[in-house]
Amino acid sequence: KVEFKGKCRFFSADTIGSFALNAADGKSRLYGEILDVSVFVVAPGEAEVRGLTVHGINSRWGPAKRSTQDAACWMGADFRICAR
Repeated sequence: KVEFKGKCRFFSADTIGSFALNAADGKSRLYGEILDVSVFVVAPGEAEVRGLTVHGINSRWGPAKRSTQDAACWMGADFRICAR
């Protein structure tokens, strides 16, 4: 389990709930080589998730569903992203 603890910057990407996160200073890594994480809502309760690396690679993490227990969280096959 990898978890970023600290302040993040939250960027709303559209009016349907898509968003991006990065570290509060805009430069630090969230974890490993990941600088930014983006959640693109494609349908109600469904999203595509990507992570931008320090090398500029926009890696596809895959589909995610909004958690029914915590609306701030999106669950993928092997990841969970929560924006609070």
